Amino acid sequence: MKTLNNYLAIDEDKQWILSQDQLTHLSKGVIETLFSLGNGTLGTRGTSGYESDITQPECEGTYINGSYIRETIEYDESAYGFAQFNNKMMQAFNTKAIEISSENEVFKPHSIGKRHVNLHQASYHEVLQLHSDSGKEIKLHITRFVCQHQQNMMINHYQIEAVNFSGKLQITSSIRGSDSTSQNSNDPRIGNLSMIDKLHCLESLSTPEYAFLLHQLSDPKSLMIAATSHQFEQKNKHIKISSNSKNVLTEQFEVELTDNKVTFSKYSLYLCPQTLTSNNQQQNAPVDEQALITQAREELLCAKNLGYQENLQLHQQLMNDFWQDSDVIIEGHDQHQLAIRLNMLHLTMSAGKDGQRNIAAKGLTGPGYDGHYFWDSEIYIIPYFIYTQPDVAKSLLSYRFNSLEKAKSRATEMGHEQGALFPWRTISGEECSSFFPAGTAQYHINAAIAYAVRQYFKASDDWQFIWDEGAELVIETARLWPSLGHFNKNNSNRFCIDTVTGPDEYTALVNNNYYTNSMAKIHLSFAIELINKLSVNNESRCNLLLTKLNLSIEELNIWKEIAERMYLPHQAEQNISPQDDSFLDKKPWDFSGTPKDKYPLLLNFHPLVIYRHQVLKQADVILANFLQDDEVDIRLKRNNLAFYEPITTHDSTLSACTHSLAYSETGNHQAAFDYFDDTVLTDLNNLHNNSHYGVHTAAMSGSWMCITQGFAGLRIRDNYASFQPNLPKQWQGLRFKLKLLGCQVELTLCRGQITYQLLSGKQFSLKHYQQDYLLTELEPTLHIAIDED
Repeated sequence: MKTLNNYLAIDEDKQWILSQDQLTHLSKGVIETLFSLGNGTLGTRGTSGYESDITQPECEGTYINGSYIRETIEYDESAYGFAQFNNKMMQAFNTKAIEISSENEVFKPHSIGKRHVNLHQASYHEVLQLHSDSGKEIKLHITRFVCQHQQNMMINHYQIEAVNFSGKLQITSSIRGSDSTSQNSNDPRIGNLSMIDKLHCLESLSTPEYAFLLHQLSDPKSLMIAATSHQFEQKNKHIKISSNSKNVLTEQFEVELTDNKVTFSKYSLYLCPQTLTSNNQQQNAPVDEQALITQAREELLCAKNLGYQENLQLHQQLMNDFWQDSDVIIEGHDQHQLAIRLNMLHLTMSAGKDGQRNIAAKGLTGPGYDGHYFWDSEIYIIPYFIYTQPDVAKSLLSYRFNSLEKAKSRATEMGHEQGALFPWRTISGEECSSFFPAGTAQYHINAAIAYAVRQYFKASDDWQFIWDEGAELVIETARLWPSLGHFNKNNSNRFCIDTVTGPDEYTALVNNNYYTNSMAKIHLSFAIELINKLSVNNESRCNLLLTKLNLSIEELNIWKEIAERMYLPHQAEQNISPQDDSFLDKKPWDFSGTPKDKYPLLLNFHPLVIYRHQVLKQADVILANFLQDDEVDIRLKRNNLAFYEPITTHDSTLSACTHSLAYSETGNHQAAFDYFDDTVLTDLNNLHNNSHYGVHTAAMSGSWMCITQGFAGLRIRDNYASFQPNLPKQWQGLRFKLKLLGCQVELTLCRGQITYQLLSGKQFSLKHYQQDYLLTELEPTLHIAIDED
């Protein structure tokens, strides 16, 4: 098996190249999604770098993560507490495309060019054969990357190659507004990020040095600038400037095509200074226009001074560092190898890394869900970053901390005397879900955030984060549960939670949703455990924190009592966990009588029709059992899986990975592999027929979870890691690295053997099935024979 350090001839390695030739089964829009690039702040769809009728994109888009427009939600019938505003991720102006002409003849492509993405380099490549009406021919090579070393910068590099023509060329380059209006407004998963009418042009300028369009956004009041600068290797003349409207700025350059080629780079910079605040003050204090223009100019000039090659080298070095820590090597299955790398790349390209932005359900690849952040971040995505890029995991949690005051205000609005209620979908920190049965009612997002803090802390032992942000997040979200439920005298005085919605959105507004209750129990138990640990770590500092938060012993005792007496529905006769109090009494859905074209159900049946039936959109109890870990007997997990799997539609892309994890844990390795296959190929094969509106980041991270927590059986315990590896019979080998417990370890799994290797850190305690081992600096490698099934 090749080592992670062996990246020779990486450009020619088919396991790193995703080409258009491999994607003939997909539409143009899906390919644009898969070819998207980003760096967590800036993202752009994989559309052509040349402007023509043939290369016209299905959906154009360049996005700024964390920046948004705010729109009033219109209700015909409103009520108190309904979400008032929607956030839409900022769609920036398109700066990618150019046009080439000669003597007023525009060069046009014969056909769509050859395109591919180099996953290792996070770069887009396109080759076009261009011709004029009089028969002149040239070839255009385009390389694009969104800088990993400069969060606001994208660079497009162009090389024009002579075929049968030499002479003067005119190159037209523009900054123009984009319209990504959705084609099916009845699909709630689709977003519309068109915002041309929301922007007021304040200033435009074009000089040989740089050009920009500066716009003002009314709500929230802020500025957005899109600026470009060109750098030619040959002499050129800046010959023409035109501004057709407030949304288009066009420049034209003249160059001489001699020595068989012309080479130039276009640097694109985007700035939109919107920032979260942790004190609930008015966001986005006025920004000086001239200061923003000066900043854009200076950053462009700095990038040009570095030059294309040095920028590319800095970008590639960071990508190489990423892959050194994060790569998963699968031997014996090329499609899975390509897919898992594609998935991991999109995760790192989409995740905010500064505590001011999170990761959207569609990443930075399309308009789906308006660019909103969901609970996907904490339950599905953060685990991937915890073990590969823990600083990113911490940043995503810091985003939640920085919007904590808004969550506390929302809790008050929803009738809770204390605590925080985080929004179901958001960018700014305010609730953006206009459909509360499947939005605000999903209170389990509070527990998801606390669970992510718990997992991060267990893996990293990052006390500084806990003291600064984590403990307050856990405590303020925990304070909500007492007012959300009650000790029910009709249910043996156990604590019950009424009128909530769990992960399964085909069942809404129910009493005692098993997932919500079990996660609340975990949440409150962890909060009490964490406070005890804080006291042991630094008693005086802990007392100061509790005083600051006005947390009393009486309140802690209530939490403890609720956790101990939380009602978890159980049906003894079948030994299963009812999804809620009413689920088992509902009429079963007629699966045999439902045609395939009626799925997903949410697009073909009114919610009330779905709610009154026994049918699931996605795993609910099954996910709860996985997150409960060893607190639930394995026999109960098997029974729940056998009962719920046949009535689950998997209309949600969150469902397949959960079932794969559950089947790995309960010993059905073939089913685990089959569901992994559905998960890892969600976007590469467009399995849910909506990848043209963006990737599915939760499924992408879920595919990594299936490998590490499913096939390898990773679980974090107190001060050690537990593994129960089982290599899928369809693979020849598996290798990946993990950062945890202050160490980095590498697992290599092949037929008949697993190897654990300590790469950094002093010592690492692990349990392989039931046997304890210790890796040390002196003995860093452990080989264990594995019996094949």
